[in-house]
Amino acid sequence: MKIKKLSLLLAGMLIAAHAHALDTNSDFPTIVRTKIHSKLPASTAHIVRFYIDEAPSNSGYETGNLHIIYSDKTEVIEKVPPKKESTENRRVENQEGISDPKLADDKRTIGWTEDMHNCATSYAVPLAIAVYQSGETVLHIQQGQMVWFWRFLDGGKKIAAVWGPTHGREVGDYQLYDVITGRMLSEVFGNEKSQSLDPDAPEWAKQTEQEMNHQ
Repeated sequence: MKIKKLSLLLAGMLIAAHAHALDTNSDFPTIVRTKIHSKLPASTAHIVRFYIDEAPSNSGYETGNLHIIYSDKTEVIEKVPPKKESTENRRVENQEGISDPKLADDKRTIGWTEDMHNCATSYAVPLAIAVYQSGETVLHIQQGQMVWFWRFLDGGKKIAAVWGPTHGREVGDYQLYDVITGRMLSEVFGNEKSQSLDPDAPEWAKQTEQEMNHQ
């Protein structure tokens, strides 16, 4: 009986270790929240306009800040953060600008991509997706690769994104997220041979691929 119990215990430990290994090697994104330092819009207000400033001359940035204008005249500004210096022990990849802003159908949710300095290219590339739901914080999603394309789904409740390398074969990692939590809901990869999604790919991914190819 003791041998049997010991065997079951060891089996359980192996299963747990295997599960932990799967979690460690998973392709889940990094989720970060930052504060909005602006007056908040009324709960009944909706976004009527948004625009990105040009970068100040000789600033070293590619763009300026993002301005979000509401129906109650509130203006929320997402600022490009100040640059930090790299050190011997820590390399800093600074944000260089904001690009590709999109408004969800609910008119309260807006997203954009954050262009970051990239040591592998001579120009900044979009490496994160930011989402603002007219509250106190901005949700930032970073997967480790370049943002090829992204869009809102379900009126702004979800985001579909395609990530991939800046150079190399264009296959694409398609990921679906919950906008409130940033949690990844689904993932599918492109087929390297066909350079597209397989026929059995989920519908959200197929529609995302179609929009990306026709942008």
